[in-house]
Amino acid sequence: MSWSSASARFDETLLTNEDYEFNVRVRQHGGRVWLDPEIRSVYFARSSLRSLAHQYWRYGYWKARMLRRYPGTIRWRQALPPLFVVSLVGLLCLSPWFAFARLALAIEALLYLAALLVASLQIAFRHKDLSLLVGVPLAVIAMHFSWAGGFLWSLVRR
Repeated sequence: MSWSSASARFDETLLTNEDYEFNVRVRQHGGRVWLDPEIRSVYFARSSLRSLAHQYWRYGYWKARMLRRYPGTIRWRQALPPLFVVSLVGLLCLSPWFAFARLALAIEALLYLAALLVASLQIAFRHKDLSLLVGVPLAVIAMHFSWAGGFLWSLVRR
């Protein structure tokens, strides 16, 4: 790889997602990104739902900033939370006037909540901890909506 030492560094103007952006540049220059299964890391969970939501707001905000530079790098799993939130808000706005919007909103919300319930049941039983029946859905909702909110806010804010 024939990079100058400056171009082979993290972009410090991105406050989050700089590793992903760096990996994009490595691939664009013909390099490979290797993940070593021998590497171990320790994750420290956020101490509150609010701090988790703040973390994911930042992730979404800076993902959108990074995608302005590399729009072809978005993945469906990254696009789904903002699309989901936009659909909920759109259907909510239309629901006072259109029955189909009320029905679609109810179906979408119920499917989402059902998926959260099934996932949290599996996790709670696996860990033998009933508190996860509440904790997992709250954490997932905070992550999805905060990430989407940060992402969408970054798109409308220049």
